[in-house]
Amino acid sequence: MLRRLTISNYLLIGSLELDLDSGLTIITGETGSGKSILIGALALAMGERAESGVQRDPAKRCVIELEVDHKDIDLTAWFGSAEIPMERSTILRRQIEPGGRSRAFVNDTPVRLETLRELGEKLVHVHSQHHTLLLNDARFQLGLVDHVASQRADVVAYAGIYSEWRSLMYRLSALREEGSRANGELDYLRFQLEELEEARLLPDEQPAIEQELVRAENAEELIQGLRSVEEGIGGEAGIVALVGRLRQALAKPARLDTGIHAILERLNSTNIELKDIGDEAERIAAGISIDPARARQLRDRLDRILRLQQKHRVKTVEELIAMREDLRTRVGGIGSLSGQIATLEEEEGRARKTVLDRAEALSHARIAALEPLANKVEGILQELGMPHAVFQFEHRTGDPGPQGIDTVRALFSANKDRVPSPLDKVASGGELSRVMLALISLAADSQDLPTVIFDEVDTGVSGEVADRVGSLMARMGKERQVIAITHLPQIASKADIHLLVSKEQGAEGATTMIRALTAEERVEALAQMLSGRKLTKAAVQNARVLLKGG
Repeated sequence: MLRRLTISNYLLIGSLELDLDSGLTIITGETGSGKSILIGALALAMGERAESGVQRDPAKRCVIELEVDHKDIDLTAWFGSAEIPMERSTILRRQIEPGGRSRAFVNDTPVRLETLRELGEKLVHVHSQHHTLLLNDARFQLGLVDHVASQRADVVAYAGIYSEWRSLMYRLSALREEGSRANGELDYLRFQLEELEEARLLPDEQPAIEQELVRAENAEELIQGLRSVEEGIGGEAGIVALVGRLRQALAKPARLDTGIHAILERLNSTNIELKDIGDEAERIAAGISIDPARARQLRDRLDRILRLQQKHRVKTVEELIAMREDLRTRVGGIGSLSGQIATLEEEEGRARKTVLDRAEALSHARIAALEPLANKVEGILQELGMPHAVFQFEHRTGDPGPQGIDTVRALFSANKDRVPSPLDKVASGGELSRVMLALISLAADSQDLPTVIFDEVDTGVSGEVADRVGSLMARMGKERQVIAITHLPQIASKADIHLLVSKEQGAEGATTMIRALTAEERVEALAQMLSGRKLTKAAVQNARVLLKGG
């Protein structure tokens, strides 16, 4: 139950502290006085998103606090899972900073907005004219059925399972699409891989092939050149013989002169180097063979490598080898896709069966609840001044969706000579308000909602019907806290507590004020609602009668 609402720097409210109590609290006031501002403040305190510019003074912080006594509802598990200290009275606080940044707290513990909203939904149900319009929406109707039939927890659990199933279906579809694309290019990838594997490429082989091929293609020229070097150095008329004669000529003089001795040493070294060059030329020449078949083999190998490099737009054998390994990985990956798809298909099949089973269970529970619920709605509608009202639910099933396999459509007729038809086809604004009120009263009973707030849901009703609507709200107020904004004196007269909202114009602008009325002030407030600003004796008398009847 809501105990206290504290507001500072919010729209037309500078500062306000409002104590709330059990029973039926009615809020009245002239149009534009700021009644709905209170509902807006409550909504912010319970996690609704804040629009820009809510601060009365943009340079100051806006703070809204809501003290809630939840002794009649067990929230131990919720506080435990949220890791928030639980106290007998819980404080929900919302702060809007001057820059527009919003912060939320529960018992002084910072929380996410979703957490604040989740707690608010467990404590308070707010119903406005907007929800009356939503009554024509089939999904909203099904949600009300689930609410009244105590199916909300099962629907939330089902929605989680359905979401997981849809996620699996999306993954499976994406994997199948990937598999289809991969299979389309698998033959081409395999062809490329086989071509590279058949080439049996080795690192660093290309430079060796190119060098050997040069030798093979120029063997005669190389051998001839090397033989010329060998003959020129070691032949009878070669350089070594000439150097030998020069060494012999300097042998005796070298013993007599150190300078000549140095020249002889240099000739000796030259002789050794020349012999080594000749031997090396002989060795290399002996290793070169004239083999046209080997040359063709080397040329074919090099041509194959160059074609592969040109085809794959690379410059080295190492790049071709890296490409081959990548193709192996890709081909292997495509092969594993079929296994992944098969595994995911089995998982999706199990999830689909779970979804269908849970949806069927939900459907059975809904079907069982529809007729009793419709009968209860009819009973309440008759109390609200529609003695011939007929209310039914049309039920259909289809493919699984976020809410299950069920679709319901509320059918209504206010007259016994008319066949029930969809609400949006036959119900007036006042009739819609009464239908919604009937459903909300049943929902409150079934879910044991501690607080229900009605924001001007009495649109389109008046006179005796308004009196009956007020009586229903008063009856609800005996079981729980009910807060209602109304323009109708018949409803206001049923209040346990009557709050009057007014707007005063001051030096700093308009300010919304709210205060509880005394018994005599209530007479005047109701009389003004009956006759306007100019009070008449008849209006005052009528107000006293209404209060006495309420």
